[in-house]
Amino acid sequence: MPAKVSVVVPVFNPGPFIDPCISSLLGQTMPADDLELIFVDDGSTDDTLARLQQLAATHPQVNVITIPNSGWPGKPRNVGIDAAHGEYVMFVDQDDRLEPQAMKRMYALGSANQADVVLGKVISDFRGVHHELYRFQRPKCTIFDAPLIHSLTPHKMLRTAFLIDQRIRYAEGRRRLEDQLFMVKAYFGAQSVSIVSDYICYRYLRRPDGKNAGFGRIDPPGYFANLAEVLDVVDLHTPPGEVRDGFYRRFLGTEMLRRLTPDFWSGKPQQYVESLITEIRHLMENRFPLTVDQGLGAARRAHAALARHGTAAEIAAYVEKLKEISAVGQVTRVRHVGRARVKLDLEIHLERGGRDLILEKGEDLRWLLPADLRHVAASDDMGEIGSPEDMRCDVTVSHRVTSDQWFLPGPMTANLQQHDNGARVTWTGSMTVDAGKLAGGRALPGGIYDLHAHVLAFGLGRGARLRAPVPTGDRLLPLLVSSRGAITRPYVTDQGNLSFTYGTKQKRLVEELESAVVRTDPDRGVFIDLGVVWATPPRLKVLIGADQALAEISLAQSHPRSSRWTAGPSRRLVATPKGEHRIRLTLADAPAGTPKVIHLSEPLIISSALRRRWLSTIIKRRVRRGLRSLTRARRAPQSR
Repeated sequence: MPAKVSVVVPVFNPGPFIDPCISSLLGQTMPADDLELIFVDDGSTDDTLARLQQLAATHPQVNVITIPNSGWPGKPRNVGIDAAHGEYVMFVDQDDRLEPQAMKRMYALGSANQADVVLGKVISDFRGVHHELYRFQRPKCTIFDAPLIHSLTPHKMLRTAFLIDQRIRYAEGRRRLEDQLFMVKAYFGAQSVSIVSDYICYRYLRRPDGKNAGFGRIDPPGYFANLAEVLDVVDLHTPPGEVRDGFYRRFLGTEMLRRLTPDFWSGKPQQYVESLITEIRHLMENRFPLTVDQGLGAARRAHAALARHGTAAEIAAYVEKLKEISAVGQVTRVRHVGRARVKLDLEIHLERGGRDLILEKGEDLRWLLPADLRHVAASDDMGEIGSPEDMRCDVTVSHRVTSDQWFLPGPMTANLQQHDNGARVTWTGSMTVDAGKLAGGRALPGGIYDLHAHVLAFGLGRGARLRAPVPTGDRLLPLLVSSRGAITRPYVTDQGNLSFTYGTKQKRLVEELESAVVRTDPDRGVFIDLGVVWATPPRLKVLIGADQALAEISLAQSHPRSSRWTAGPSRRLVATPKGEHRIRLTLADAPAGTPKVIHLSEPLIISSALRRRWLSTIIKRRVRRGLRSLTRARRAPQSR
C-alpha cells in the first residue's frame, strides 16, 4: 500500500542540527507504514550522508537520495517530488521540526476535504509568522477567501497528483523566492486548501549558530527580478483592480518596504543601499499602480510615497519617527470567574516617545496623523487614518520558552477619545483566560505564559506586554485548581507585567497551602485563607496540634469562589489550651497526587480571653436557638 505522506527534506551540511528534525519525523503518531521520509542530500561534505544511510538501514520508511551539490534547495525538493510515492508531499527544512501529531492531523483534514494544499499551524522563536492565518480551523478555503498570500514558505503538504497535473515545480539554481514562486502557483491552482489551526504542527527553530536555512544578504537586482516573476503569476490569475492590488500590498509591505529601513541597511555600504532603493523604485514604477499604495494604512502610504520619490536620508528619518510609536497595554481588572478561569478587563493605547499619540483633526473633520508624520511626500490626504473599526487589536498568550502562541477569545473595540483639538486611539474589552481550553480547545502545555497585545493601526503593527493592575509582588488572585488538578497561577513580573504559570506541579500547591494565613475572631471563630480556589472544592479537615491532635475542626468555604475557609466557635475550640498551636491540614478528596497532609507555617494563637469569648458566643447561640424553638412551639397550636 502506498504511503499517505512523503516528507521531503533537502539536506546540506547540517551537522548535529538535523537531529531534532529526524527525531520529530520518526516520532510522528501517524503509523510508520503511512509515512515515507525522503532525505535528499545536496552534496554534503560533512558526515551527514553516512549518518542518513545508517538511519535508512534501520528504518524502512527512510529513503536517502544523494545528488551533486546544486547550491540551493529547489533542485533537492524537485528530486524529492519525483521520488515520492505518497498521496501527499510535505516539505520540511533540515533545521526545523514537526510536532508528533502534525502529519496525522494535516493528512486527516486535507484528505477529508479533497485539499490540494494543507497548512499546519506554525510557531517560530525567531522569525515572523502571520498568526492571523491560524486563528480559525479552515477545512476548505482558497487564496481568494483566506489570507494564504501571507504564508509563502514551502513548509506545506501538497497533493502529489495535483503537483504533477499542474506541473508545479521549484525553480532551480542559486536564486531567490523560489519558494514564493512555487507556493503562489500552488495557491492559485488549488481547488481547495485546508488549514490546521487547533494544533501546532511546524516549528521554525533558531539554531544556536544562527545559520538557519534561507537567511543571508540579498542581491537587489536579482532578488527583485525574482519577485517580478512571482507577480507575473498573480497577474496571470487576477485582472487589474482591487483583488490584484490586495495581493500586491503583501509584496509591497513584506518584500519591499520592510527592506527600506535603517535596521535592514545597518552595516551595509551606501552603494548597496542606493542599489536597493533603485531596484524597489523601478519595480514600483513599472508594476505597482498608486491604487496599491492607497489601500495601505496612513503611515505605510507615506512610507511608500518616499519609496517612490524620497532619498535614503528622507526614508531613514521617516522610519525612525515611526519607530517612536509603541503600544501600551494595561490590565485594569483581574477576577476569577469560576472553573479555574480568569477574566481580564483591558485597555490598550498608542504612545509616541513615551507620551500619548494624539491625532489631529483636519478641516473637513477627518482624523489625521500628526503633521510631521504626514507631510513627507504629497498632501494631508496622505495622513488620513480611516475608520477606527479598521484598527485591530488582538491579545495572545505566549509560552515563554517554546513561543507557542494562542489567541484569547473576546473582542477588543477601538474608539477615539477626544480632548482639546486631538484624539487618542484606545482599544477596550474583556478577555477570558481558560488555560484548560486555550490550545485549540485543549489544555495548554505546562509552563510560564506571557500576555501580549497586538495592534494594527495606520498600517503599523505594534506589540506590547500587558501591565498588571497591582504593584509587583502583590497577589492578583489565589491559585486556581481545575477539576483535573491543573493549577493556574496569575502573577506580576518584576517589570510589572501580567503572566501566569500553568501545569500540575503539586509543589506549588503545597507551598501555597503551607503559607496559609490563619486568623481568629472573638465572635466568628477561625479564618484560614488558603490562597487556593478549587473548581471542585475538596473536603478539608483541620487538626490542631503538631504531633498529637488537641482538637479537630471542620472548615467551610466562605463562598464558592473564595480562598477563605472558616470554622465557627465550637466546644472543641473552647477546649483547646491557650498558646500557640501548629495546624495540620488534610485534603480528604483532593485530586490524585496532592499530598494528604500539609503543615501550615503560621500557628493558631489562642488566649484565655478568646476562649471565654467563644464560650459566650456558643451560649448566646444556644439561648437564641432555644428561644426560637419555644416561640415556634407556642405558635403551633394557633396554626391548627
